[in-house]
Amino acid sequence: MTQLEKLKLRLPGVEDSLLNQLLEDTEADILDYTNRNVMLPKMEAIQRELAIIYYNRLGSEGETSRSEGGISVSYEMPEHIKDRLKAYRRLKAVSIVESEE
Repeated sequence: MTQLEKLKLRLPGVEDSLLNQLLEDTEADILDYTNRNVMLPKMEAIQRELAIIYYNRLGSEGETSRSEGGISVSYEMPEHIKDRLKAYRRLKAVSIVESEE
């Protein structure tokens, strides 16, 4: 079963084009966060979960947080998603140049 088919089970009635866009966006965010070029099969469940979160945020693009009636909502990658992705992160190589004395 493809990612799209699995996501359609969780979000029935949503157009394929929107679901594909959500999967593309979440893949880009996951690859950026993990410093990878390719998604690993074990990341697919995380991708679907993040796509559902992004779907639920539609209409509030551009907001970083909102507070209404004492309820505060922030729009970042959820910590539980970040925690699950940490196992797949690659370190960035940084060259250190010694300063001249």
